[in-house]
Amino acid sequence: MEEGLVSIVVPTKNEEKRLVKLFDSLLTQSYKKYEVIINDDLGTSDKTAEVVKRYQKRFKIKYIRKNKGMAHGRKLGAKEARGEYLFHIDADMTLSPRVIEACVDEMRGGNDGCVVPEISIGQGYWAAVKSFEKSLYVGDEMMSSARFFRKRVYDAVGGHNEKMVLSEDKDLHLRIKKTGFKIVHIDEPIYHHEGSLNLWKDFKKKFFYGRTAHVFIKDHPDHSVKQANLIFRPAYFRNWKKLVMHPIMALSMFFMKGIEMFAAALGVLSTKLPIPVLDPWKK
Repeated sequence: MEEGLVSIVVPTKNEEKRLVKLFDSLLTQSYKKYEVIINDDLGTSDKTAEVVKRYQKRFKIKYIRKNKGMAHGRKLGAKEARGEYLFHIDADMTLSPRVIEACVDEMRGGNDGCVVPEISIGQGYWAAVKSFEKSLYVGDEMMSSARFFRKRVYDAVGGHNEKMVLSEDKDLHLRIKKTGFKIVHIDEPIYHHEGSLNLWKDFKKKFFYGRTAHVFIKDHPDHSVKQANLIFRPAYFRNWKKLVMHPIMALSMFFMKGIEMFAAALGVLSTKLPIPVLDPWKK
């Protein structure tokens, strides 16, 4: 383990175009001591490997192809890490220039993990609704999850649960806190590029996540009840003025959350009943 080194783990599947934006944002970082581990999916059919090879001339990138799913990809990627710290991000994200530096500063201050605020960016009305929703969760303990950790802390709790698709990040966050490690929030954001979002695409995604919801519910029943509450979330009460000032956006958000909850519930039922499985990545 190399002191001060940040290992950035990115699971990918056909992400050649999005990786360029992510890599470009890494080049702007004020903290330069990092490596990138790309764990590409076994089903990838694009030029991800070529993009990685092009950027390997500019910073340290290790390319492996062992990914079979998000949590699985993160965990196997972390095993390849040489750094003192781990930063788990997605291929469709970009980083603000000081985000790594801010996380490292918190680690040096004695903390064990960081929640990084996420700003959602996309095209279309429903992408704007999703962005509005996520803006309510900045600094919220119930809805936010840590992405940056000391590697020894990550290893101490066993890393990501490979059986999870729904809330694998929240599961890790809760296990780390339960063990007694300290997680803090920083102000420097990451940007999640949602692309074009519509309700059918969102429905299929939440349906797919719902198929493993029973794993999270079994391990975290109390948190599952809180997370399933669409109306009485602390973040909504803290931001009630914002909801009142944007009534159309607020109503659209609750409508979308209702559809997502129905989709997730249908996903749960699909593991018990003969319901066709919806593939969120199939057009």
